[in-house]
Amino acid sequence: MPVKSVLVNLYLPTSHSLKNKRSIVQSIIKKLKNRYNASVAEISGLDKWQYAGVGISIISNDPIIIDKIHSGIITFIETNYTDVQIIGIQDYE
Repeated sequence: MPVKSVLVNLYLPTSHSLKNKRSIVQSIIKKLKNRYNASVAEISGLDKWQYAGVGISIISNDPIIIDKIHSGIITFIETNYTDVQIIGIQDYE
């Protein structure tokens, strides 16, 4: 069964506190879980107020579906969160 795990490194230049950063990141996590049915969690940069590492895992019977979901997630973040910059994407397959 194909599985894909991704670490998306986010830079939040407008964030001015941990509370502000967490509200933005939690919004991203909640929307990704609801929209794509993926496992999503903030896994690094927990104590930094302008950086977040978000881990995403996708599982499916079809690797093509996994790739579509992966590209959809990246596009979703880029288009809906214009104040957040993706500074890196690490794939783990």
